[in-house]
Amino acid sequence: MAVQAPKNVVHFKEPTLVRHQDAVRFLWGDEESGFVPDIVYGRGDRISALIYRLGPRGLFRSSKTWRPYYDQDRFYYVVSGELTIQDPETGDIAVARAGEAVYWRGARFHFGYNFGGEETLVLDWYAPQERAPSVPEIETSLKKRDPRAYCAGRHDLLGNWPTGALSDLQARLAEGRVVTLRREAALHFIHGKAQPILMNLYVSTKELTAGTFDLQPATMGEPETHAGDEVVFALDGRLHVYVPDSFDWFELNPLDCLYLPQGTRHCYCNTGAVVARAAFCVVPRYRVGEPPQD
Repeated sequence: MAVQAPKNVVHFKEPTLVRHQDAVRFLWGDEESGFVPDIVYGRGDRISALIYRLGPRGLFRSSKTWRPYYDQDRFYYVVSGELTIQDPETGDIAVARAGEAVYWRGARFHFGYNFGGEETLVLDWYAPQERAPSVPEIETSLKKRDPRAYCAGRHDLLGNWPTGALSDLQARLAEGRVVTLRREAALHFIHGKAQPILMNLYVSTKELTAGTFDLQPATMGEPETHAGDEVVFALDGRLHVYVPDSFDWFELNPLDCLYLPQGTRHCYCNTGAVVARAAFCVVPRYRVGEPPQD
């Protein structure tokens, strides 16, 4: 009997480049939950690489078969379009546009919507993995509970907005509830000295670190390693990644993905004439020696 699951997905073990056109296409969901086209680049024991798309008026919710309920850190980076994420049990809603992200953590349902006029493209990152790479999501989804309530929004804040906005945001962040993250509020680092690169970390927790960077033309970044597995996506321009210990030289065009296992020394490079933009996720720790978090 056929199982509703992506087929022939790459299993990440060693440095692996997956072209956008070679990624596995999969249709998540059913008529009740809504259908979501997934682009699955690969899965490892600790990290996965996939994109999902929502057309104008597209949405996903919960059904008896497909339940978007995960006990994870979740980070949705919007490459294009607009994404609205709703927690149906709390009424929390976050809206992100291109270059922004939606983040939350812990065991929560989430529904997704595209209220914009163009297709929405989302990098879908999460940790820890809730199942082995060989186990289809539908097998675990069938065992999950249904939503216990439906809240269209935060009715408790009516009559207290925007006065209560700051305290509400602080509570959401502290409790791991749904929030929108933007580049200007990222945790910034300068990587390298000879040809420095600005790294924009939108989120960094004990489970994952995710962010973006831009490479100006004729940039050869300095080597770095991570205390976790990494996936990096090219967004604009042409990104090269050099692995000096094996002399591998990977070329990524927009929406191509590269997987790098923990401890792989690598350099981000731009040998082209236009700015290269990229987004990345590292699971679980970004830096060697990073202090543990409670």
